[in-house]
Amino acid sequence: MASRLTNEATETAPDLVPATGRHRTMFFPRRRTTPRTARNFVAATLTEWGETNRFDDMRLCTSELVTNAVLHGALVGRLVLVRVDSLDDQLRIEVHDAGDSAPTQRVPEDSAVDGRGLLIVAATADSWGVKERTGPGKCVWAAFDRNESGAAPTQPRDPGPQGDTT
Repeated sequence: MASRLTNEATETAPDLVPATGRHRTMFFPRRRTTPRTARNFVAATLTEWGETNRFDDMRLCTSELVTNAVLHGALVGRLVLVRVDSLDDQLRIEVHDAGDSAPTQRVPEDSAVDGRGLLIVAATADSWGVKERTGPGKCVWAAFDRNESGAAPTQPRDPGPQGDTT
């Protein structure tokens, strides 16, 4: 049975799952406007944290991953969870949905109007992947390395001895 997307608004609620570093999560309903709303959530979070070096890349990947979740992963009546993590070595966007099938990167025909989302994520993020979840569904993530983005780590680290130590 084909599912239909709607524009019906529902309440969103933060998720309180503990993690290392800073994190923020939010649930979104399965509807047409969810990619834009999730992108705005990620943008507001990154701005609040001062993590704006790869701001556009992270917003773009959020949009692509959430669009995939809404179109292919989230079941009717289920929510999409978006998580933003600021860890010591990377920034990470995760999109969780209740769908069982893992997304696959494909090369669409030149005239195709869709099918490029994961190509965009692969070209934009430093790494991406899919991981299983406890319970139904999966998590698709995109990571942005701090050494590539120039972003400062959340905690200062002692790099140890520098140069010739003999």
